[in-house]
Amino acid sequence: MRSMSKHMIDIPAPSVPPDDENRHLLCQMAIEIPLQEIVEAAVKAGWEETEVLTAIIEVADNLVLAHGSNAELDALLKAIRRNLD
Repeated sequence: MRSMSKHMIDIPAPSVPPDDENRHLLCQMAIEIPLQEIVEAAVKAGWEETEVLTAIIEVADNLVLAHGSNAELDALLKAIRRNLD
């Protein structure tokens, strides 16, 4: 059965501007501990660590694909609106 409690995840805000060359690495560092905690919680719940890590990769991949699809759809809608104006 699923727990109904909500857990807040403490992830620090970016400390550098979006164009900083270290921002990607800093983002990885910011999410590493919370992600490790998710893996540990899933393993504690009975999942194997390899299947948890594989699931995280697949979910992340799906999120990237969805984000790309959403961006493409937004661009298409903007183009249609421009043509209608």
